[in-house]
Amino acid sequence: MNSNHHPEFATNRDDRTVADALNGHLGWVSDTWAKPFEVAIASAYFNPGGFGLVAHTLEQVPKVRLLLGAEPDSRRARPRHLDRDTPPQRAQRAQVRNALATHERDIQRDRDLLGFEIQAEQAARRLIEWLRSGRVEVRRFEEGFLHGKAFIVATDDEGVLAGSSNFTYAGLARNLELNLGHYQPSVVRQVREWFEELWEDAVPYDLAAVYDARYQPHNPYLVYLRMLYERYGEEIQEEAAAAGVGVHLTNFQQDGVWRARRILKRHTGVLIADGVGLGKSFLAGELIREAVQDRRQRVLLVAPASLRDGMWKKFLLRHQLGVEVVSYEQLSADQQLSPGSDQSVIQFDAADYAMIVVDESHAYRNPGTERAEVLRRLLAGSPPKDLVLLTATPVNNSLWDLYYLLSYFIKNDAAFAGAGIPSLRDHFSQAMAEDPESLAPDRLFDVLDAVAVRRTRHFVKRYYPSDTIRLDGQQMQISFPKPVVRRVDYETLDSVLPGFLTRFAHALDCDEPDCGESEHSAVLGEPVLTLARYRPSTYRVTGDTEAHEQQLTGLLRSGLLKRFESSAYAFGKTCRKMADSHDAFLDLLDQGQVATGEALAEWIKSDTDEIDEFIESHEALEASSAYDVDVLREAVTADRDLLRSFASEAEKVTRDVDPKLAALRTELVEIVREAEGEAPTETIETNKRKVILLSYYADTADWVREYLEQVTATATDPELAVYGGRVVQVRSGEDKTDALFGFAPISAEATDGHPDKYDILISTDVLAEGVNLQQARHVINIDLPWNPMRMVQRHGRVDRIGSRHDRVYIRCFFPTEELDLLLGLEQRLHRKIRQAAASVGVEGEILPGSEVSDITFTETRDEIERLRSEDSSLFEESGERGNAYSGEEYRQELRQGLQDPDLRESILALPWGSGSGLVREGAQPGFVFCARVGDRTEPIYRYVGIGDGEPEVISDTLTCLAHAHATADTDRVLDEAIHLRAYDAWNEASSDILTQWTFATDPANLQPSVPKTMRDAAQLLRDHPPMGMAQQDVDRLIDTTEAPYPNRIQKLVRDAVRVADDPRDAAEAVARVVREQGLQPAVAPEPLPVISEDDIHLVCWQAIVPPLPPEVSLEAPPFQPDLGGV
Repeated sequence: MNSNHHPEFATNRDDRTVADALNGHLGWVSDTWAKPFEVAIASAYFNPGGFGLVAHTLEQVPKVRLLLGAEPDSRRARPRHLDRDTPPQRAQRAQVRNALATHERDIQRDRDLLGFEIQAEQAARRLIEWLRSGRVEVRRFEEGFLHGKAFIVATDDEGVLAGSSNFTYAGLARNLELNLGHYQPSVVRQVREWFEELWEDAVPYDLAAVYDARYQPHNPYLVYLRMLYERYGEEIQEEAAAAGVGVHLTNFQQDGVWRARRILKRHTGVLIADGVGLGKSFLAGELIREAVQDRRQRVLLVAPASLRDGMWKKFLLRHQLGVEVVSYEQLSADQQLSPGSDQSVIQFDAADYAMIVVDESHAYRNPGTERAEVLRRLLAGSPPKDLVLLTATPVNNSLWDLYYLLSYFIKNDAAFAGAGIPSLRDHFSQAMAEDPESLAPDRLFDVLDAVAVRRTRHFVKRYYPSDTIRLDGQQMQISFPKPVVRRVDYETLDSVLPGFLTRFAHALDCDEPDCGESEHSAVLGEPVLTLARYRPSTYRVTGDTEAHEQQLTGLLRSGLLKRFESSAYAFGKTCRKMADSHDAFLDLLDQGQVATGEALAEWIKSDTDEIDEFIESHEALEASSAYDVDVLREAVTADRDLLRSFASEAEKVTRDVDPKLAALRTELVEIVREAEGEAPTETIETNKRKVILLSYYADTADWVREYLEQVTATATDPELAVYGGRVVQVRSGEDKTDALFGFAPISAEATDGHPDKYDILISTDVLAEGVNLQQARHVINIDLPWNPMRMVQRHGRVDRIGSRHDRVYIRCFFPTEELDLLLGLEQRLHRKIRQAAASVGVEGEILPGSEVSDITFTETRDEIERLRSEDSSLFEESGERGNAYSGEEYRQELRQGLQDPDLRESILALPWGSGSGLVREGAQPGFVFCARVGDRTEPIYRYVGIGDGEPEVISDTLTCLAHAHATADTDRVLDEAIHLRAYDAWNEASSDILTQWTFATDPANLQPSVPKTMRDAAQLLRDHPPMGMAQQDVDRLIDTTEAPYPNRIQKLVRDAVRVADDPRDAAEAVARVVREQGLQPAVAPEPLPVISEDDIHLVCWQAIVPPLPPEVSLEAPPFQPDLGGV
């Protein structure tokens, strides 16, 4: 008997496989038999790879019956079932059902791993065509387990090959199998009868449908939702199963708490950045409750003093949460956290607190401040404390604000390597470099999506329109008042001091050597303000200038300009104060000393915005011998005289002639009249005329308060008499409790019985954080809105959940003339600040806001113009810049899709490799791919543009999802030509994924760049370890030191080394810096596992096609790859 025709033994070896044995026998039967014959196959498993090995032969067989079934799990030994309530037979059936479900998933998994290339598609279509040829019948045995495998030529009981091989690629070609061939009719008959018995009990199984599902005309919305499900599905399912919460929350707040809890568990920190007025404190309150009541942990809450004594005090009392609350200033004064302090503020040892909650946490965005150092010391230690950061504005001046906030709990620079971000710091740098004109963190989507809860007002209105909140003991539907912007025009000081603005602008902007290019050439004969007193290094004999001094003078010029616009009083007072400091500078110069700009470094570490006041009391001195004293004295003297002349002119402006105050009076009169006309009761009228009046500068606030006290207290202005005695001012450093409770006793949650005492509340931005003042409905910004984000924060004091007003009014003051001059001048000053920073190649910012101040001012100016045109969208969007879509939007879209049972089933069942297409108006043709790597569940996205040149590959998640976005109404548009291009595009995408992933597998690529200062310090410690320190402590000290730190830490280390005379003393000084700063060893970045291209699997894809001509149909048939040549 020929062994090729009738194989008696079959296994998989290098020279021969089980598939070879089957092909040999079935081929012989086909060639030698004239009559039709039947093949019966029994196998637990089946995959297209197995079919491909014998496809040519099976396609010649007239009839094939394929019996599938589930194998028992032999890996799990089970004791005998003894439960009386559940008979063994029922337990057995349950085991079979579970095995069949696993069997179904295995078949689908094999389908999903087909790959996405033309050859694989052709093989799959070939299988489907065979299964649906009419010659093949498939059933599945579901009455029990199917362990036997057999390939039977059933006609005439010709023969059987039976053994261990499943009908899979591994079973027929790779595994070490054992199969025996039998050709005795009596033996074959018994096997055939065994097969027939099982076949009769089996049920029809549409195997073709499993594979054909991939090629159905899926609509774009389904594919888009599957992309979202890959990213958020597990999270959404866990969220749905979560239990309720203890603090009363709205639905959107419950969703936010669940997300925050999940992030906190994974990263030991979370940024809660919901928009202004959306109740971040409620989310934090539930996290606090869980820690205090459920886990019995100690929690420390850090907040602005006004919130400590107001909202938080009452909130914690209402919910019976025994939590310690301290202000920023109190925390900074605690002796545990501030060396040299003798105050005991926090009640317990700092190490005993398990959770730290920081409200209005953007106050900690500057890493160089004493405030930030204190927080780092508080967070130091092991195990790490949970950190909850609350802020509606995590980005104020630049994206570095966000980076420094996240750095409080993201210690590992490679924490997001799995998301394609090997270095978090580098990722922020790239985001700044790629789109420096925007403060919108779109490029940082993956990072923010992993660590932040960020919902906007627009989001809540769109997805939670029926949410309710408890107010005054009643459930009420959430609603937000409509923001209305009103422009207040006023005449500039030129109406009182003709020509002054032009002279002042010339003096401010005309800085040598570019003075000849000034826009104010008509006054070139007028003196200019050199600010030599603040940049003395310019006058050094050696010519060595300090770049930070150039930044300092830029900031001072900008500050003078803004004070000038704010009020003549603030401007004049500042000019005179600066002139007086020039006298002191000149006195020192006469004594052979030069006051240098070292004060700038001290100011950066302070928590004040008033740089000119700070400089007065923080001077460093150098010998004047290093300077050209005569030239320096001449420049400083000229500046002093010019500043005094500015002050003298400004002081001519009295309150009676101040055009801005006159415009303010007009607005207040209108507010009073509106309140009288609209309010049905006196209480409502009082609330409707309440006004929060805000300025950037305390001097302007004083100026306005004195004016209002004067006009409201006299009978000469009856229109404002209603405000008489009801004006109050809040100042920095003072107790704000009486003012806030007296102004808005209801919304500020004043203590019981506190009277309603005030209708006008005047303040600087010390007020514009977290205070509930929605009892009022008017905000007046007395200054030009230089920083629109500050306007959003201010607006948030009155536009909050729970407001009783249908509309809230935001008034912004604009000069009727010279606005372009002021804005243009400010933009040029910012440009010079940025150029000063660039000249020394600093990393990040030397000064807050200096890194991108010039370019981001373009965006700011556009927002200022929107306010000028009374466009309220800035407030309706809660200050959102850039792409409004966030991870919260995507999660909610997925939630809504999953609510439809049929759609949910389709999302979960969508085969890997499925695709669709849509028309995107104005978009470049391309593809969005959603992929997985190995057994990792985290998706990876790629967009591949297919223009005329080289394919453009984009890895940014937000960009990919934005391209793939579809709705239930989106039509499917996908023709054969576009489909064919998808294969090449996928090759580009998968290659990019492999390259980026491989980069992160090498630990050397993940090592951060350590500054030379820290490398030298580490070497110093190796050469001269501190006396008496154990070697393991020395090693830890070295590991801690040899790490990337900001300029602030580097300077401390340099200073420590420089002042020491002996290397051992220097080493001790470095160790002291490490100890005092609470520095910890850097967490070593964890490299990714090594992969190959076969580990990258396509889940689904979306084609973006240009608009089609009107005559072209939107409907396209399913793609049918050419089967030729297979």
